[in-house]
Amino acid sequence: MEAKRMERARVVALVLGTVATMVVAAACSSEDEAPKAQAQITPVANSAEAELPVDAVPSPDGSQIYFIASSRAADEDGIGQVRSAGVYKVAATGGPVTKLFAGEPLASPYGIAISDDGKTLFLADSSADTTEDRSDGRIFTLSGDGGTPSALAGTEGTSPRGVEVRGETVWFTGRKDGQAGLFKTGLGGGSATLVAGGMADPSGVAISSKGEAFVLDSGSVVGERAGASLLHVAVDGRVDVVVEGITVGHPAGVALTKDERTAVVSGLDPGTGTDLVFTVDLASKGTAQLTDKFGEYLEAAGLHRAKNADVYAWADSHANKTGTVFAITLGQ
Repeated sequence: MEAKRMERARVVALVLGTVATMVVAAACSSEDEAPKAQAQITPVANSAEAELPVDAVPSPDGSQIYFIASSRAADEDGIGQVRSAGVYKVAATGGPVTKLFAGEPLASPYGIAISDDGKTLFLADSSADTTEDRSDGRIFTLSGDGGTPSALAGTEGTSPRGVEVRGETVWFTGRKDGQAGLFKTGLGGGSATLVAGGMADPSGVAISSKGEAFVLDSGSVVGERAGASLLHVAVDGRVDVVVEGITVGHPAGVALTKDERTAVVSGLDPGTGTDLVFTVDLASKGTAQLTDKFGEYLEAAGLHRAKNADVYAWADSHANKTGTVFAITLGQ
């Protein structure tokens, strides 16, 4: 079991990189006359301490960024190295990286979210051990100051992927009893309730102030076109397709702008396969490019917005060779 756990832990990691800030204008892909918002995109750090970022979330005020990481350490024999999944933080302007925790019980966390008060992190670990012979995942909580993760009761066996917190509710995508979809539970845990099913490979999730959900289904069976779909889940659980046939990374990331009129998606250019953050107008369903191509980055990953600001944390698990986390600030 120990060897199995360490092997699973090898798949998750993070590095932050320090390079120049880039300012790019959004180019509208559907309405030439639409306003072109500006976004400032800043790689926040780069450290050999960790590799391959998979998801990141800002603090509620946008001043800090927390992210899922993997650190290297010598094995028991002192000959080779093993990687341990963990959680880190860094200032949204860049600087020293702080390790909050690494190692067991985390195995392969793919999603991270933060409570409204900024005190608690929620980690969606799709391969965490649930019994001696089962590793079908659960959600963990961790203090924003560090410590040891605690299992969130009622989430075991759900193979959680994306996670978001709104008020007293934890929303997450995953699979339970063979049903893939969107689930929810309380901040302190409890029975995980299926909100909407019928999905193929749900990943990133964003929640509106009204309790509506927006889910990226990277293997959607809801839409008619190939590729991923951005789904809208109404309060009553009804599922509608917002856009389909889009190309996203792994794990797919989505967030809502502060005014909740627009979804921001971590994706890939369908022609080149390179990273592309784009927006979806939720009223018109039109898409617009938020970032120009930069670098030869091919591993777009998670994306979240600060709860009280239009500040986003976005990860590419291989950018600058070992992976980079970016801070994105939208213009007015």
